Amino acid sequence: MKKIIKYFCLALFSLLWVIGCNPTLSREALELGLTKDSYRYGDLYRLSNLAQFKQLTQACPKKFAGNTPKNNIALYIIGDSFSEKQRIDKNDFGVESYLRTHWADSLETPLDTAKRNILILETVERHFREHFAEPVRTLKIRSSSVQNQQTASGDESKSWEKILKDSEQALTDFLFSDNFFLQLKEWKAALNLYWFGRHNDQVALSPDGKNILFCWDTDSTRITSCFNPLPDNELSKLIKGVNEAKDHYRSLGFDEVYLAIIPNKTTVVAREMGTYNHLVERVQNHSALQVPIINVWSLFNQHADEVYARSDTHWSCYGQGIWVEKVNEILK
Repeated sequence: MKKIIKYFCLALFSLLWVIGCNPTLSREALELGLTKDSYRYGDLYRLSNLAQFKQLTQACPKKFAGNTPKNNIALYIIGDSFSEKQRIDKNDFGVESYLRTHWADSLETPLDTAKRNILILETVERHFREHFAEPVRTLKIRSSSVQNQQTASGDESKSWEKILKDSEQALTDFLFSDNFFLQLKEWKAALNLYWFGRHNDQVALSPDGKNILFCWDTDSTRITSCFNPLPDNELSKLIKGVNEAKDHYRSLGFDEVYLAIIPNKTTVVAREMGTYNHLVERVQNHSALQVPIINVWSLFNQHADEVYARSDTHWSCYGQGIWVEKVNEILK
């Protein structure tokens, strides 16, 4: 009997490990209701488990849902997490075709020169310096519509490497994202904060305690931080990188190339936590910049308490709506 129980437990935990570490199986388990999305209350709540910042994320309304305009416009985005498919998709824009890829990926696609091809270089403020320090070649244009098998298998290989590297975290998310476990985590987080003044080291709290922030934005020793000094000579090199990206993609057949910098949450809601390097303003107003801007800076600062999710580093539906409307204005 003991041997039967031993093998049963071994088989059960092996099955849980495989499901938890495999993105396809995890997604199917999520759809079947066998587990819950660990990001459903936002990425900053997921890190901190502080109940005062717990807010269920919701899908934002889509302006063009079920309506594909016949306007011969093809929109392409090289973007950060703000434009990933869970937040932004074709139904947000008045375009006939749409393609988006992440900065860290490499995607090849044909380009229909009969269309008005528009490319947006969308970057969150924290990664602007990294993205444009090197030539931007994320999106590649090919003349043939044949699938590039080498690129596809390479992406899959990288994906599996990431799965193996993050297997422990993935398994934890799969097994312990139920509301029961979250409640236990919240009690522990509250005890640490109110008794010992401690919280997860990946997050920071604004001085007034009203906002939870990502440490990459607040830690001035990181290049991602809005408080990390930005020398003029580095800024000039970054502006040159943006201009070169525009020239490169115009040479490949794009009709228009735009730059969109999404401010860090810390920049908008807690700028008093350090000496701001004014990256967004300095880039957008730089005399050498030759790329048109999708500018949300002023509106985000005017509505600072509304444009970011309470429990997440990303924007709220209100903030996302501002940016989407700005994009649709240029599409018109």
